[in-house]
Amino acid sequence: MPEILRPTNPVPGYDNVSGRQPINPQDPNTNIRNIVDPNRVTRGDQRSDQQQAGDASVSHRVRYESNFLTFLQRMANSPDSASAMLRLLQGQGLQVSSGITAGLAEELQAFLEMLKMDEASLTKFLQNQLQSGQRFGGALFAALRNAFNTSQSEMFRTEILQFLRQYSDWSSTGHLESRMLRTLYDMTRSLPSHWANQLTDLAALMENGIAARDRQGNLDLLRGQVFPLISDYVRRTHDHGMARGLLSMLTLDIVRYENGSESSLIQAFRHLGNYNIFKADLNGLSDADILRLLSDTEFSKASKSDNFTQRFIDLAQRSLQGEGGTAAQDIFRSLMSSILINESVYMPLQHLMLPFRWEDKAVFSEMWVDPDAEHSGGQEAPAPRLLIKMDVEGVGPFDLVIDGAGGKTSLMVSCPQEVAVFSGDISRDLTDILTRNGLSPGDVRVSAMKKPINISDAFPNLFQEVKSGVDVKV
Repeated sequence: MPEILRPTNPVPGYDNVSGRQPINPQDPNTNIRNIVDPNRVTRGDQRSDQQQAGDASVSHRVRYESNFLTFLQRMANSPDSASAMLRLLQGQGLQVSSGITAGLAEELQAFLEMLKMDEASLTKFLQNQLQSGQRFGGALFAALRNAFNTSQSEMFRTEILQFLRQYSDWSSTGHLESRMLRTLYDMTRSLPSHWANQLTDLAALMENGIAARDRQGNLDLLRGQVFPLISDYVRRTHDHGMARGLLSMLTLDIVRYENGSESSLIQAFRHLGNYNIFKADLNGLSDADILRLLSDTEFSKASKSDNFTQRFIDLAQRSLQGEGGTAAQDIFRSLMSSILINESVYMPLQHLMLPFRWEDKAVFSEMWVDPDAEHSGGQEAPAPRLLIKMDVEGVGPFDLVIDGAGGKTSLMVSCPQEVAVFSGDISRDLTDILTRNGLSPGDVRVSAMKKPINISDAFPNLFQEVKSGVDVKV
């Protein structure tokens, strides 16, 4: 019978079963239009394992040969976070009539009121954002960093890294507990009522355990009751969907939760004290003193007072879960995509977001700081390097690169054409600002923006260390 699906171009005589003759490709009377070019073979799903690596930042095709190249592509194609944040600050489409629930609209209005700032509140906001983004800042971690960089013992360096991992997990206790509890309640929405009711009771027990700060009790509950319950459900129903996926996520959080126990952290800290890393003798400290020392940091204080981050996350979650209208969902989806890209393991820069309203104008600023610039090139003196992007409502975008190499602070400013006509005055004012703050001015340039400064342009050696590491996608 004839091939009714026609997956290829018809071959003459194919439907004539009785008179079919072998096809001769050399026969000029044979009309074969689907000739395969062996030099242009592609996979059926349009994936290619030999994609060009040189144009990773401009290609619009997904790259499958490398996690790193995929990250570069996503960074190049990331949404315009400045435009999205300005829309949020201006309140565009955030009224109840646009589809947002009344409760969320009130929360958004209160959030926007919080971002109205004067000089003093803006300074405090900036300092808090900087400190809350530096988990390993301060004299204690500076001593560990110096010991790690100068030690020739691989075992000693490994022990330092292990302590830092435990400290990171311990200082993330609140975040981990909140996320595990949220995961349990998310599971209940994906299970039949019989299983969901049991899991809801276990989630309530864990909520009580978190309030009582009973880490071991929570671990016993998760391992002894939650895991057997969900595993039994998956085994009986063969449900390999959301419940099993959430259980995998829960497993990763439990590992970190257990790794960040206070007893393990104290033991690791005392072990490091035997290497004479610190100037003072810390062997006489009690367990409570050690925990107080590790918790009394600028990062801890800033994190506890960081109202902006938590409120922003709550608003984003509620908007993306359906309480926000189309406009709010689009704004928060763009912003969260930008944040996640900048928090990637492949981005070795500290990223800060500074949205605020100044004299009735919406302003959104982003800052990228290279925390390891002072160690680059074998330099002894610190050489900080920053990229600051700012978009001012009614004025336009600004790009500022600050470089402290050579003991002098150089500035390169790109601004809108209307502002660039005053470049001479701006340059002199910036030089005076540097001098008044005890900095030695270097090259200060102010020019009209021809195109936005890319992160890779501001930090030319940004990805060199990443490229030299393991870079595969399985």
